This record gives sequence, C-alpha cells and structure tokens, in this order.
Amino acid sequence: MVILAAVGEKHDQEAIIETGLDLAEAYDDDLRVLHVIPEDEAEAHFESVRSIDQFSDTSFSIEIERAEDIAEQLVEMALGDVPANVTPAGRIGDPMQEILDDAAAVDPRYIVVGGRKRSPTGKALFGSVTQSVILSADHPVVSVLAE
Repeated sequence: MVILAAVGEKHDQEAIIETGLDLAEAYDDDLRVLHVIPEDEAEAHFESVRSIDQFSDTSFSIEIERAEDIAEQLVEMALGDVPANVTPAGRIGDPMQEILDDAAAVDPRYIVVGGRKRSPTGKALFGSVTQSVILSADHPVVSVLAE
C-alpha cells in the first residue's frame, strides 16, 4: 500500500512528510508526497515559492511537472534526499478535490495533511482544505497540526 502526504508551503510540510514517512516505515508502505497548486493561483503560487531560498533560481510554468518538482524539493528539504520508497507527485486544480482524486487513484492506507489550530468561527468563515479532506475522504486521515 501507500501513504499519501499532501503538502504545501503554508503548513509545516516537514512534519507532514516526516509523519508520512514514519507511517510508511511502520507499515512497510511507500510514501507519495503530493503538492497541489490551485489553478487560479498558479502564477502567484510560483512567485511565492520563488521567495523560498531553495527555489529562488527555479523557473516555473503552469505544468503538473512543476508541481511535482516542488513536491520533490519539499521532500529534499525535509529529509535531505528523496528515499527510494518516496514518490513526489504534483497536481494543479482545486486542492481538496485533487487530494481526494489522488487518494481514489492510489488507494492509500492513510492520507496525511497539515493544518493549524483555528477557532470554530475561523473554520466556518474561512474554510479549510484540511477540514474538507477530513470530512470528505474515504480513507483515514492523519492531521499534523502546526503551532
């Protein structure tokens, strides 16, 4: 089987990747690290990613391969390299839907997502990809909360 870890830059991606790898090793599974870029925010997203030192010299275009490259870079930042049992993956579209679609395709043992602590009012007003995945996923979801 596989563990699916969905990462971005807003949450603690290192903790998400490390938690995913811990689960993969515990179950002798592979780890799939998925980075989803919202289609309507792709160019702004690439500009934001360029501000991170490791990505400053990278040129991006709106292609799934670039989302996959970002996933690979995030894995390298978290783990130092990309282990043989880790597969970076990228998608462009609605993050919640793309995570659920990827989960449907790979049938993971667990989906690992990041989040941050928010009040119930904050969740109601602003929504959350993590909350939507937790409520909509057909697979168990592990949430790694950032401080």
